[in-house]
Amino acid sequence: MKKNLIYTMLFAAASFCLASCSDDESEGKSRFTYYAILELNGEAKMTTEVGKSFTDPGCKATMAGEDVSDQIVTTGSVDTSKSGFNTINYIVTNPDGFSASASRTVAVVDKSKFASAYWGESQYGSRHYYMAPITITDRGDGTYLINDVLGGFYSYGRYPQYIGSSYNFFAAGLLSLNADNTISLRQVASWYFGQYPITLPEGAGTYNPETGEIELNLDFDGDPFYVKLTK
Repeated sequence: MKKNLIYTMLFAAASFCLASCSDDESEGKSRFTYYAILELNGEAKMTTEVGKSFTDPGCKATMAGEDVSDQIVTTGSVDTSKSGFNTINYIVTNPDGFSASASRTVAVVDKSKFASAYWGESQYGSRHYYMAPITITDRGDGTYLINDVLGGFYSYGRYPQYIGSSYNFFAAGLLSLNADNTISLRQVASWYFGQYPITLPEGAGTYNPETGEIELNLDFDGDPFYVKLTK
Protein backbone atom coordinates (compact mmCIF):
# COMPACT_ATOMS: atom_id res chain seq x y z
CA MET A 1 0.00 0.00 0.00
CA LYS A 2 2.85 2.37 0.93
CA LYS A 3 4.56 1.66 -2.42
CA ASN A 4 1.35 2.45 -4.33
CA LEU A 5 0.96 5.68 -2.35
CA ILE A 6 4.52 6.76 -3.19
CA TYR A 7 3.97 6.06 -6.90
CA THR A 8 0.74 8.06 -6.79
CA MET A 9 2.49 11.02 -5.16
CA LEU A 10 5.37 10.93 -7.66
CA PHE A 11 2.95 10.81 -10.60
CA ALA A 12 0.98 13.76 -9.25
CA ALA A 13 4.17 15.80 -8.71
CA ALA A 14 5.40 15.03 -12.25
CA SER A 15 2.04 15.99 -13.71
CA PHE A 16 2.07 19.28 -11.81
CA CYS A 17 5.61 20.04 -13.01
CA LEU A 18 4.74 19.33 -16.64
CA ALA A 19 1.62 21.47 -16.43
CA SER A 20 3.56 24.30 -14.80
CA CYS A 21 6.38 24.13 -17.35
CA SER A 22 3.88 24.06 -20.19
CA ASP A 23 2.07 27.09 -18.78
CA ASP A 24 5.32 28.98 -18.32
CA GLU A 25 6.57 28.24 -21.84
CA SER A 26 3.31 29.20 -23.51
CA GLU A 27 2.82 32.40 -21.54
CA GLY A 28 2.67 35.42 -23.85
CA LYS A 29 2.54 33.31 -27.01
CA SER A 30 -0.35 32.74 -29.40
CA ARG A 31 -1.66 29.21 -29.68
CA PHE A 32 -1.73 29.53 -33.48
CA THR A 33 0.46 31.68 -35.72
CA TYR A 34 -1.07 33.13 -38.86
CA TYR A 35 1.23 34.41 -41.56
CA ALA A 36 0.33 37.28 -43.85
CA ILE A 37 -0.38 36.53 -47.49
CA LEU A 38 0.80 39.25 -49.86
CA GLU A 39 -0.48 39.78 -53.39
CA LEU A 40 1.05 42.34 -55.73
CA ASN A 41 -1.15 44.78 -57.59
CA GLY A 42 0.12 44.57 -61.15
CA GLU A 43 3.14 42.65 -62.40
CA ALA A 44 6.17 41.59 -60.38
CA LYS A 45 8.43 42.92 -63.15
CA MET A 46 7.59 46.30 -64.65
CA THR A 47 9.16 48.83 -67.02
CA THR A 48 9.23 52.60 -67.10
CA GLU A 49 11.36 55.15 -68.97
CA VAL A 50 14.06 57.57 -67.95
CA GLY A 51 12.54 60.95 -67.12
CA LYS A 52 9.00 59.67 -66.66
CA SER A 53 7.18 59.42 -63.34
CA PHE A 54 6.42 56.01 -61.89
CA THR A 55 3.51 55.18 -59.62
CA ASP A 56 3.86 52.04 -57.55
CA PRO A 57 0.64 50.00 -57.88
CA GLY A 58 1.26 48.65 -54.39
CA CYS A 59 0.35 45.42 -52.72
CA LYS A 60 -2.51 43.77 -50.80
CA ALA A 61 -2.13 41.69 -47.65
CA THR A 62 -4.47 39.39 -45.75
CA MET A 63 -3.94 37.49 -42.49
CA ALA A 64 -6.33 34.92 -41.05
CA GLY A 65 -8.86 36.03 -43.66
CA GLU A 66 -8.69 39.72 -42.72
CA ASP A 67 -7.35 42.59 -44.80
CA VAL A 68 -4.14 43.89 -43.20
CA SER A 69 -2.91 45.98 -46.11
CA ASP A 70 -2.54 48.94 -43.76
CA GLN A 71 0.21 47.00 -41.94
CA ILE A 72 2.44 46.73 -45.02
CA VAL A 73 5.86 48.32 -44.62
CA THR A 74 7.25 49.35 -48.03
CA THR A 75 10.95 49.83 -48.65
CA GLY A 76 12.80 50.83 -51.81
CA SER A 77 11.90 53.31 -54.52
CA VAL A 78 12.21 53.84 -58.27
CA ASP A 79 14.79 56.36 -59.50
CA THR A 80 13.75 57.42 -63.00
CA SER A 81 16.60 59.90 -63.39
CA LYS A 82 18.82 57.16 -64.79
CA SER A 83 18.62 53.76 -66.43
CA GLY A 84 18.79 50.72 -64.16
CA PHE A 85 16.84 48.25 -62.05
CA ASN A 86 15.02 49.14 -58.84
CA THR A 87 13.47 46.86 -56.22
CA ILE A 88 10.45 47.62 -54.04
CA ASN A 89 9.86 45.36 -51.02
CA TYR A 90 6.61 44.86 -49.12
CA ILE A 91 6.71 43.32 -45.61
CA VAL A 92 4.06 42.43 -43.04
CA THR A 93 4.97 41.16 -39.56
CA ASN A 94 2.41 39.17 -37.55
CA PRO A 95 1.81 39.59 -33.77
CA ASP A 96 4.29 36.77 -33.02
CA GLY A 97 7.08 38.54 -34.89
CA PHE A 98 7.07 36.40 -38.03
CA SER A 99 7.20 38.31 -41.31
CA ALA A 100 6.08 37.64 -44.86
CA SER A 101 7.24 39.60 -47.88
CA ALA A 102 6.85 40.23 -51.58
CA SER A 103 8.91 42.28 -54.02
CA ARG A 104 8.69 44.03 -57.36
CA THR A 105 11.49 44.79 -59.84
CA VAL A 106 11.18 47.89 -62.01
CA ALA A 107 13.39 48.46 -65.04
CA VAL A 108 14.08 52.09 -65.91
CA VAL A 109 15.05 52.02 -69.59
CA ASP A 110 16.56 54.61 -71.91
CA LYS A 111 14.77 54.31 -75.23
CA SER A 112 17.25 56.56 -77.01
CA LYS A 113 20.49 54.80 -76.08
CA PHE A 114 22.23 51.47 -76.57
CA ALA A 115 23.42 51.65 -72.97
CA SER A 116 20.31 50.87 -70.94
CA ALA A 117 18.50 48.38 -68.76
CA TYR A 118 16.98 45.46 -70.68
CA TRP A 119 14.88 42.39 -70.03
CA GLY A 120 16.77 39.34 -71.24
CA GLU A 121 15.41 36.31 -73.07
CA SER A 122 17.74 33.37 -73.65
CA GLN A 123 17.48 29.97 -75.32
CA TYR A 124 20.02 27.16 -75.33
CA GLY A 125 18.87 23.76 -76.52
CA SER A 126 15.46 23.00 -75.01
CA ARG A 127 15.85 25.49 -72.17
CA HIS A 128 14.23 28.90 -72.59
CA TYR A 129 14.23 31.68 -69.98
CA TYR A 130 12.64 35.14 -69.89
CA MET A 131 12.73 38.48 -68.07
CA ALA A 132 16.28 38.47 -66.69
CA PRO A 133 17.56 41.92 -65.63
CA ILE A 134 20.38 42.80 -68.02
CA THR A 135 22.33 46.05 -68.05
CA ILE A 136 24.58 47.56 -70.72
CA THR A 137 26.88 50.34 -69.54
CA ASP A 138 28.74 52.85 -71.72
CA ARG A 139 32.45 52.81 -70.82
CA GLY A 140 33.06 56.07 -72.69
CA ASP A 141 35.72 54.64 -75.00
CA GLY A 142 33.51 53.21 -77.72
CA THR A 143 32.91 49.95 -75.84
CA TYR A 144 30.05 48.78 -73.64
CA LEU A 145 29.96 46.44 -70.68
CA ILE A 146 27.10 43.92 -70.51
CA ASN A 147 26.58 42.21 -67.16
CA ASP A 148 25.70 38.87 -68.80
CA VAL A 149 26.19 38.28 -72.51
CA LEU A 150 24.17 35.05 -72.19
CA GLY A 151 21.07 37.06 -71.29
CA GLY A 152 20.80 35.70 -67.75
CA PHE A 153 20.54 32.06 -68.88
CA TYR A 154 22.62 30.61 -66.05
CA SER A 155 22.63 33.52 -63.61
CA TYR A 156 18.87 34.13 -63.46
CA GLY A 157 17.50 31.12 -65.33
CA ARG A 158 19.15 27.88 -64.25
CA TYR A 159 20.95 28.86 -61.06
CA PRO A 160 19.33 31.94 -59.49
CA GLN A 161 19.91 30.47 -56.01
CA TYR A 162 23.63 31.21 -56.38
CA ILE A 163 23.27 34.96 -57.00
CA GLY A 164 25.45 36.70 -54.45
CA SER A 165 27.49 33.57 -53.72
CA SER A 166 31.05 32.73 -54.70
CA TYR A 167 29.75 30.89 -57.77
CA ASN A 168 29.82 33.35 -60.66
CA PHE A 169 27.30 32.41 -63.33
CA PHE A 170 27.40 35.87 -64.95
CA ALA A 171 29.25 35.87 -68.29
CA ALA A 172 30.06 39.59 -68.37
CA GLY A 173 31.23 40.80 -71.76
CA LEU A 174 32.66 43.73 -73.65
CA LEU A 175 30.68 44.88 -76.70
CA SER A 176 31.17 47.29 -79.58
CA LEU A 177 28.30 48.88 -81.50
CA ASN A 178 29.29 49.31 -85.13
CA ALA A 179 28.16 52.06 -87.54
CA ASP A 180 25.70 49.69 -89.25
CA ASN A 181 24.17 48.76 -85.85
CA THR A 182 25.77 45.34 -85.82
CA ILE A 183 27.36 44.27 -82.55
CA SER A 184 30.79 42.79 -81.94
CA LEU A 185 31.74 40.77 -78.87
CA ARG A 186 35.28 41.76 -77.99
CA GLN A 187 35.84 39.92 -74.74
CA VAL A 188 34.17 37.72 -72.13
CA ALA A 189 35.27 38.01 -68.51
CA SER A 190 36.18 35.07 -66.29
CA TRP A 191 33.12 33.17 -65.10
CA TYR A 192 32.07 29.70 -63.85
CA PHE A 193 31.92 28.01 -67.28
CA GLY A 194 34.73 30.10 -68.74
CA GLN A 195 36.47 27.05 -70.18
CA TYR A 196 33.77 26.95 -72.88
CA PRO A 197 34.32 29.72 -75.45
CA ILE A 198 31.57 32.22 -76.28
CA THR A 199 31.83 33.93 -79.66
CA LEU A 200 29.62 36.17 -81.78
CA PRO A 201 30.09 35.59 -85.52
CA GLU A 202 30.27 38.69 -87.71
CA GLY A 203 26.80 40.09 -88.38
CA ALA A 204 25.20 37.74 -85.82
CA GLY A 205 24.55 40.53 -83.35
CA THR A 206 22.22 43.44 -84.17
CA TYR A 207 20.71 46.48 -82.47
CA ASN A 208 17.46 48.06 -83.66
CA PRO A 209 17.49 51.72 -82.50
CA GLU A 210 13.78 52.13 -83.37
CA THR A 211 12.54 49.29 -81.17
CA GLY A 212 15.49 49.20 -78.78
CA GLU A 213 15.85 45.44 -79.28
CA ILE A 214 19.12 43.54 -79.36
CA GLU A 215 19.56 40.07 -80.87
CA LEU A 216 22.66 37.96 -80.34
CA ASN A 217 23.07 34.66 -82.18
CA LEU A 218 26.02 33.41 -80.21
CA ASP A 219 28.23 30.37 -80.56
CA PHE A 220 28.69 28.66 -77.18
CA ASP A 221 31.43 26.04 -77.50
CA GLY A 222 30.16 25.09 -80.96
CA ASP A 223 26.45 25.18 -80.12
CA PRO A 224 23.94 27.90 -81.08
CA PHE A 225 22.86 30.16 -78.23
CA TYR A 226 20.14 32.79 -78.76
CA VAL A 227 19.74 35.99 -76.72
CA LYS A 228 17.18 38.76 -77.15
CA LEU A 229 17.17 41.93 -75.07
CA THR A 230 14.15 44.24 -74.95
CA LYS A 231 13.33 47.54 -73.27
